[in-house]
Amino acid sequence: MAQSPDKSSKPKSDERNVVSAAIASGADIEDQLALIWEQNKKLIVYSVVGIFVVFGIYHLSKFMAAQGRLAVQEDYAAADDSASKLAFAQEESGNPLSGFAYRELAAEAYEAGEYDKAAEYFENATKSAQGAIKESAQMGHAMSLLQTGQTAEARSVLETIVADKDAGNIAEARYRLAALAVESEDFDQARSLVADLQSNFTQETFYWIQKAMSLQSQIPAETTPAE
Repeated sequence: MAQSPDKSSKPKSDERNVVSAAIASGADIEDQLALIWEQNKKLIVYSVVGIFVVFGIYHLSKFMAAQGRLAVQEDYAAADDSASKLAFAQEESGNPLSGFAYRELAAEAYEAGEYDKAAEYFENATKSAQGAIKESAQMGHAMSLLQTGQTAEARSVLETIVADKDAGNIAEARYRLAALAVESEDFDQARSLVADLQSNFTQETFYWIQKAMSLQSQIPAETTPAE
């Protein structure tokens, strides 16, 4: 009796197909990657190098900016007299520290009664300074102009402060403008400014509201037209 063939000795056709397909697939991917590399290796290399260059430039620029700020601060600290402080302020024009230096020089000039020089320095300070330093310089500019008799120019500076609703010294500017209006007998404007000042009562504006109340005694009562 003939023996039946051993079926287990034959590899299954579906297993051969799966293995062959997997090998072919892996080979195809490797070939495709190799082909892509050969065709685009320069572009790939340049792209990677470019990324590193941009990354390096970005961090170098940040480092240089920080070093630059540190150098400016050191230069300002080294300016320990009026002449060197003025040289620093002129050289670093536009830098907030330049505005601060001009503000200090202006205060010194004002204290010495050199109001023309103070007005110039205060004006320069407003061009570079920021925040409260700029607001202080604006007020100093206006007060220096008043000391030199330049009333119209001082009024213009004060009106600029009042136009900025976020200005920290807006109450003082309103009071100064009201005082100028009383001096020029523009009582309608004086009343309006005093009313604006009193309608914005805060702890910070209390001092100027008190001064405005004293100013009101110089403002004649508002008259109504006869019928």
